[in-house]
Amino acid sequence: MKTIEREETKTQTQTPFQAKDVLSQVVIAALAVAPDASSIVYVKRTVEDGKYARRLWRTNFDATEPEQLTSAKASDNRPRFSPDGRSLVFISDRTGKPQAWVINLTGGEPRQVTDIPGGVAAADWSPDGKKLLLVAASGEKRFIVGNPDDPIARRIRDYTWRFDGVGIRDEFMSVWVTDVDDPKPARITAPTYNVDAAAWSPDGAHIAFLADRSESAGLEEIDAVWTIPTEGGEPRQVARLNGGIVNLAWAPGNKVAFLGTDQPGSPGWADLELHVDDRRLAADRHLNIQVTSYGDYQDGELFGPPPLMWQDEEHVIALVSHHGYAHPYRFGVDGKVEALATPEAACGAVATGGARTAVIASTSDHHNEVFAVEDGELRKLTTDGSRWYGPFARQVEHHQVDHPDGHTIDTWLLPANGNRQAIAPLVIDVHGGPNSSFGPTPWLEMNALADAGVHVIYCNPRGSTSYGEKYAKDLEGVWGDPDGSDLLRIIEWAVDEEKIADRKKIGIMGLSYGGFMTNFMLARHPGVFAAAVSENPVTDLLGEWATSDFGRFIGRRAIGVQNPWEDVEAFLSGSPWVKIHLNHAPLLLLHAEADMRCTPGNSEMVFHILRSLGREVEMVRYPAETHLMLALGRPDRRVDRIERIVAWFEKHLGAE
Repeated sequence: MKTIEREETKTQTQTPFQAKDVLSQVVIAALAVAPDASSIVYVKRTVEDGKYARRLWRTNFDATEPEQLTSAKASDNRPRFSPDGRSLVFISDRTGKPQAWVINLTGGEPRQVTDIPGGVAAADWSPDGKKLLLVAASGEKRFIVGNPDDPIARRIRDYTWRFDGVGIRDEFMSVWVTDVDDPKPARITAPTYNVDAAAWSPDGAHIAFLADRSESAGLEEIDAVWTIPTEGGEPRQVARLNGGIVNLAWAPGNKVAFLGTDQPGSPGWADLELHVDDRRLAADRHLNIQVTSYGDYQDGELFGPPPLMWQDEEHVIALVSHHGYAHPYRFGVDGKVEALATPEAACGAVATGGARTAVIASTSDHHNEVFAVEDGELRKLTTDGSRWYGPFARQVEHHQVDHPDGHTIDTWLLPANGNRQAIAPLVIDVHGGPNSSFGPTPWLEMNALADAGVHVIYCNPRGSTSYGEKYAKDLEGVWGDPDGSDLLRIIEWAVDEEKIADRKKIGIMGLSYGGFMTNFMLARHPGVFAAAVSENPVTDLLGEWATSDFGRFIGRRAIGVQNPWEDVEAFLSGSPWVKIHLNHAPLLLLHAEADMRCTPGNSEMVFHILRSLGREVEMVRYPAETHLMLALGRPDRRVDRIERIVAWFEKHLGAE
């Protein structure tokens, strides 16, 4: 893999990163390429008056100075060019609920096209440019008893009644169709099931969509591909995989392309596969066709389904992850597979038009930018993210650490104050998932800690994806054991071999599954860590099974048991809280109060135990925030979060 030259980083004056710098963060979050490749539109997120503003900007493959297209203090997202390239449809909340808006690219103000009470999630042009396909709230309440504005009760009969970041799923999402010039949206799918994505047929006569219309959908939704006439009618199932389908693309290709897994139970270790109609492409290549890394340099669509699009009638474009990086690939329906570029970068979005391709990518020393994909390399087209992040960028070391079991662990080191030779406190950061990965780009709390005098290590232990299915599957049913061994090996490497840290000044932190591992390591390996920060963790597998939107998956993934009544002892023994009383290291618990993925009771369990024992423990709760608060939370709360993390480790590890 090749590095990307970043001249602006070399010339900018280095500045220590502090939590308040979050308030000036710039994030590039989505993009679209015109059908003739004449221009590129992208979303730029900034912070204004303490709130996020997401606006559309336009550049081109010549990297001319970007032009601002929208200016409302709102969130403008998901831009899509019309077939003739003259107009753009996007989703905006400028009038309240997100709705579809259209802007003429030759001039004029955006025009609101929809006013669906529950809001619109996606809008796509018909092949003739006269209609829009919408994925929007159905308009039919599922649970409300009485007045929707002041309900008597909610009557719930489905396990899938909530979802983190969405809240209570009072309405399913449905497919709607509307004319662009005379908008009168009409729903064409029933309000009794949820639609997750949709796409036009090449002739505009049909729509393909993802949904689970089975009787078991109330327990666990496993999407299949369906088609329906544009004017409505009875859907017809055209494709299904045992583990579900997560995204699809149709026009201009004559066939339906889709991403999913055929592994029953949708295991997190399974690679996402690319299928075209009834044939899997690149089956012998063992590619994971999705983005497995994430972080606080992302926003909007980058947290959505993995991108998939037809470049022409014979080729599909998608992103493939490899060892934490993600790269653009082209797949031919004839079976040919081509990596379009393989830099030391994590591409989070891809778009194509006029036989040209662009990506959003980040590296170890710059945040997201728009790049042209040309001749096997990435050529930078924007400077928004790197201009902001440049003063805070530090040299990140990439290591391969050998483990006695025979594998190597991808490891990144962000040295304290940029000084590789110093002996300093060390914090190891553990990613969530567990079936995900760190990419090369450090998270902002890592920058803040390093500039406060702490070595920071982030790594991809067993269970991480993009290293082959076996490496990820090694963790299935045995959460904490293989990856715990890997974390201990990383500490041994840092202390005994690299001699950059004192064994008495080792800290650990993590979010989500990283929070699980933080509590697990404190409980199972008392005395190893001198301080810890746990964020939105899982600590109680039984409680997680009962209260999480993810609960149906937790048992089979963590301990290999689906339901508590099958082996309640396994649920208990696999829970970090059971042995947390053995921990004496100071522990800071951060939790988003509206988190439906890892609910607040997980932190409360550990807090109550340690507080009852008189140990050093503190719990901080963030009102109204959801699971990915580190990236999407209110800016002042993100500032507070980083300040508390740094202060905790400074106090208990003695950072300088």
